[in-house]
Amino acid sequence: MTARTRSVLFGTAPLVALALVVAAPLPARAGNDGVVPQHERPKPKEYRPEAGITEQIGATVPLDVQLRDENDQPVTLGDAMAGRPTILVPVYYRCPMLCTKVLNGLLDALRAMPNDFSVGDRFNVVTVSMDPKEHGDLARPKKKAYLDEYGRPGAEAGWRFLTGKKENLAALLDAVGYKFEFDKMLKEYNHPSGIILLSPQGKVTRYFYGIGYDGDYELAGEPVPGANGKLTRPTTTLRLSLIEAAEGKGGSLLDKLTLLCYRYDQLHQGYSLNVLRAVQLGGIITLLAVGTGVFLAFRRDWRKPKAPAADGTRPNDALPSGGTA
Repeated sequence: MTARTRSVLFGTAPLVALALVVAAPLPARAGNDGVVPQHERPKPKEYRPEAGITEQIGATVPLDVQLRDENDQPVTLGDAMAGRPTILVPVYYRCPMLCTKVLNGLLDALRAMPNDFSVGDRFNVVTVSMDPKEHGDLARPKKKAYLDEYGRPGAEAGWRFLTGKKENLAALLDAVGYKFEFDKMLKEYNHPSGIILLSPQGKVTRYFYGIGYDGDYELAGEPVPGANGKLTRPTTTLRLSLIEAAEGKGGSLLDKLTLLCYRYDQLHQGYSLNVLRAVQLGGIITLLAVGTGVFLAFRRDWRKPKAPAADGTRPNDALPSGGTA
């Protein structure tokens, strides 16, 4: 082994150590106090997020469930719906991001509807907090802000911002298949984004997912022949679905893209980058670059012509061990 080869071999030792670090499983991230947060701890293999929506098309919500209005006075869901088709909007008023986007998306869709198709006239909206600790002091300013933005007369009685006790909220949200969980470490709710349409009798007729509700949505089911004879999939809008809900009609949408509000970085007001994962990726790139350099160094060393021995013979001229002249 030549001196150059030995030098290269010694130089690869740190690379081997780096490779072992890069290949190691990413450990749970500990905080400044050395304690790994609950949400960063490895979950059992059978762990499944609790947040999500399981459609309950055709189910009936409990119209007599007791909730609290914006002044913390008792009100039933049936009273808030007032015999109109209703958009049910599960949120919590302290939500740092996703609930506001849901409400803003709904507001945009409501403002895009004709003036003769408004909240409090043709349909109602019931916004309900999933957090049993929230009361009217949070619901009232939220209602005022959205009614001011909506700007249509008669909406005050038709767009409600309610709260309620834990068991009553659970009875309502379980009936529509809306699942959420409270993260004790982050002090936030892990919940899906979506709104649910109810018939005047409290029957679940349709779900809209995500944070935007002002477009066309394809309906689930087999395509049907269109006017030109081609098979097309029927579409609906929030407005058409409200009209159908008034008659108790509905069904599933094809698009079920649901966002989850989870692991929001309260300190940095956003979803944080997994720094350790980024460092690990950088290590992989560095390892590949340095490894390529080592390979090229070996290659040059192997291809370099060997120097003649002191007796004038070239290495290839030497007899093998045990040979004869």
